[in-house]
Amino acid sequence: MIINKDAFLLKEIPQFHPASEEYLLFWREEKKRCIEGYWVGGVWMPGNLYFYVNYWTILLNKTAHSKTKTPGKPFLRDLEWEFFYNWCEARGFSGFSEDKEFTCDREFIGKDNYVPAAEYMRRTHKKNLGHPLWENEAKNFMMMGSRGFGKSYSVAGGVIGHEFVFDGMKTYDPEYIGNPPSTEIVTGAGDAKYSGDILKKTQFGLDNLPGGIEIGNKFFPSPFSKQYGGSWYSGKEVIAEYKKKLGGTWKVMGSKSKIKHRTFKDNPFAANGTRPAVMVMEEIGMFNNLKASHEASVECMKNGAYKFGSCMYLGTGGDMEGGGTVDARDMFYNPDVYDMISFNDEWEDKGKISYFVPAYRGLNQFKDKNGNTNEAPAKEYLDEFREKLKKSKNSRSALDAELQNRPLVPSEVFLTRTGNLFPVADLLTRLAELEASNKERNHDYVGDLYVDSTSNKIKWKPNAKLSPIVDFPLRGSDDLAGCVVIYEMPYEDPDGNIPYGMYLAGTDPYDHDDSTTSSLGSTIILNKLTNRIVAEYTGRPETANQYYEKVRRLLHFYNAKCLYENERKGMYQYLEFKNQTYLLLDQPEIIKDVVQNSRVNRGKGMHMSKPLKDYGEELIKMWLLEEYEEKEGLLNLHKIRSIPLLKELIAYNDIGNFDRVMAFMMVMYHLQEVKKMKVEKEKKISTIYDQSFWNKNLFSKRRKII
Repeated sequence: MIINKDAFLLKEIPQFHPASEEYLLFWREEKKRCIEGYWVGGVWMPGNLYFYVNYWTILLNKTAHSKTKTPGKPFLRDLEWEFFYNWCEARGFSGFSEDKEFTCDREFIGKDNYVPAAEYMRRTHKKNLGHPLWENEAKNFMMMGSRGFGKSYSVAGGVIGHEFVFDGMKTYDPEYIGNPPSTEIVTGAGDAKYSGDILKKTQFGLDNLPGGIEIGNKFFPSPFSKQYGGSWYSGKEVIAEYKKKLGGTWKVMGSKSKIKHRTFKDNPFAANGTRPAVMVMEEIGMFNNLKASHEASVECMKNGAYKFGSCMYLGTGGDMEGGGTVDARDMFYNPDVYDMISFNDEWEDKGKISYFVPAYRGLNQFKDKNGNTNEAPAKEYLDEFREKLKKSKNSRSALDAELQNRPLVPSEVFLTRTGNLFPVADLLTRLAELEASNKERNHDYVGDLYVDSTSNKIKWKPNAKLSPIVDFPLRGSDDLAGCVVIYEMPYEDPDGNIPYGMYLAGTDPYDHDDSTTSSLGSTIILNKLTNRIVAEYTGRPETANQYYEKVRRLLHFYNAKCLYENERKGMYQYLEFKNQTYLLLDQPEIIKDVVQNSRVNRGKGMHMSKPLKDYGEELIKMWLLEEYEEKEGLLNLHKIRSIPLLKELIAYNDIGNFDRVMAFMMVMYHLQEVKKMKVEKEKKISTIYDQSFWNKNLFSKRRKII
């Protein structure tokens, strides 16, 4: 917490004559502060932040009720302190020059004198410890949060503008006077309008740097001002150079520092040929190729094996769409995989994540005079606003929009503004219930299914050493084999039989043993009578046949038939080899009701065409919102105990890999087919599903060759 922000802010910039010694001394000291930072009472303000709050100009509202924006200085709040400390860590901060006791150099991790940079920078030290050191290798930095708290201005001025104005200098060295170094900045997005917007803010700040003075008829610009040429348009660059006539000859002067504007839409290699110390990727949720763009740009920021450049990834709640959402979410929850600085998830306890700014920290009306957030009333305000939306006419759509635009927890950032038909707010509430309490999860059975040699039946064996896949998207450290998770053991009648037709299964399989994608096989079992998901197996073991065998045993264990996505043939071929294709449901008749004049007939299973997928989404939505028969006000979605399925339903769009959702869609089609068959039965057409409940001889069908 900052006690006195005024100590770090210039009250005014003195108007010294440019030829005076006072002018020279003042501006040299200010340049040093902007590069090396500024000490007050043992607290160190990063140079980027000092420059941003004292010398940058932004457009802001004069009051909370203003309709227009006017030029002004940025706020100095806890948000800015945290952001710039984080950026220093990403740039390789390793300690202070005059501290002979402690270091943040990662080579000394495990030693008594090592302190993590994140902790060390935020300390109140006993004295001024000199200029910062930058011995650590650079890392990347991702920041996600709600709209409107000023992150694009902070990046435009304190990152892009600062790097350009001071030519990437890390220490103030008089030898650079008149002979500055050169740096390179790349700014890009999936669409040029997003990167163009942040560069407009950079241009505005560069063109309005304070400190200029007019004497007589002559104007002397700010000593920090840059003469530059070039273009801000996508594919172009701005370069710090100008022509000056020396001895009758025109010479090109300037540091040659560059800001390059690139668009990555359909071109992940847009940064190739650049050597940026700083990259900025804006509105990452709107990329169609975010991970590919990241991977293609990594080498641009390296000298051999040494990483000198840092990439800043910016994302906004409410600006998530399509494949960019999946990639952004994956990178956010796997910071180490993408060489980013990481943070503990204090909101949802999901381990290490990238940097998240909740909406309540961006509400200026809940800041004290030093810019610190009064979190309790800010949270209360947003919670009450959400409660009002729940009671409104269009409660679900209005609440979903509020969650997207003003997220309170990281997962809400990744809600898509289009494409997700499911009740996101209700699903998030259910997910939070499961993650906050172990009460329901303690009843889950984790283990494996085996063939009992005595009875020749499939039996269950708990195994605490097995690990189900609970993360979505996958983390780099996940064991992809997965395991069977049982939420409810199969019901048996007094004779020890499981009614045939009581349990329905759906499978989204995979074929390739050496798949290089994040696709998994997934099977979900539903109790038709209670509408509860009772078991799940999601994973990708070493071979596809291992997966099919686990599914085969799971179907026998619940005496269930399975509807599967039949675009891939491996599952059918495996069960054909076992002489057990009867475990697979025939192509549903309901398909003919969805796709008029359909001629597709693939025997077992169904192929998920676009019309069938669209209808399947509606089936899932209707099921989720169907009320409990036994508990008024509660919905079917409140019966779900699968955390990863909830995560997939929340993040769902029509581009990414959502294996559990697709398996569940198969279950929904299976359920609809059973309902259709029941109607046909009332028309005197009997079915095996209906017969199973009154013809006990059929019970023995599942007990044959295992």
